[in-house]
Amino acid sequence: MAKGSVFFHSDFLFHDGEKGKKLFVILNEPQNNEPYLVIKTTSQLHNKQFQNGCNERFGVFFIPAGTDKNFPLSTLLQLIEIYEFSAEEFLKGSLQEKVITPIGDLGAPLLAQVINCIRKLKEDISEKHFKLITR
Repeated sequence: MAKGSVFFHSDFLFHDGEKGKKLFVILNEPQNNEPYLVIKTTSQLHNKQFQNGCNERFGVFFIPAGTDKNFPLSTLLQLIEIYEFSAEEFLKGSLQEKVITPIGDLGAPLLAQVINCIRKLKEDISEKHFKLITR
């Protein structure tokens, strides 16, 4: 469960209380009792056009179809809406409940681009999350 890892969650709990299937990406390497910070993805582009990479105006990072093995469809990494998972929640979801499944990882170059995009969105992310992601 390293920074840049991509997972599938079959029962992801959204901020609005709804649950559903979701791919997500880990943004940090927790130390001690720090939470894992994750962002969700979507392939629902709603007929909008995005430039490859950082789209600051929308708070997303766009990965076109076929450019990353983890995302066969054009995908947005939703950078502003960050979720926290404790190590216990991760382990329980992975090993006991079997609702979290590893998919792959972004790879160092793509992860660096995503983190640089997050740096541009500093004003839209909590200070706590920003520090954990960018250290």
